[in-house]
Amino acid sequence: MLDGERLVVFGSASLLASFPELGAKGGSPLLNTYDADIIPYPFEEEVGLMLDESFGEDRKFHQKFGYHADIVRPRVTETFPLGWEDRLVALADQKSVFCLDPHDMAAAKCLIGREKDSSQIRYLLENKYLERELLGQRVSEIALSSELVEKAIRFFKLITS
Repeated sequence: MLDGERLVVFGSASLLASFPELGAKGGSPLLNTYDADIIPYPFEEEVGLMLDESFGEDRKFHQKFGYHADIVRPRVTETFPLGWEDRLVALADQKSVFCLDPHDMAAAKCLIGREKDSSQIRYLLENKYLERELLGQRVSEIALSSELVEKAIRFFKLITS
């Protein structure tokens, strides 16, 4: 799927492609999300640096609009569950922007295991944006060392118990 020029959005902002209502005010877990994690394809170091200079944290765009982009190298996809490319969600009205499937995004967050991620995943599960069983399956499909995957599974069990 990733042949040609494309942008892949992952992290919390990727949820907006599947659930645009999470961008509305209220109890949304995205209210304090002011960045988008983006992988440009094909990745070229020079282009990544230019994008960071234009849209990165503390750049003019960020200062003016209050949000920014974190430009990330494709290696981060090693932390995504197997088959993630086949489940990318197209961003409405954008021909070359795709977002990580919500369960894939949450599985990658289980691998990181931060407190802010646990409250976000709990919110998504409690409000039926995520299915517990499918999330557990995706966590187990992360193709990293067994030690890291076990850490992600422990985090998943902690936040879903």
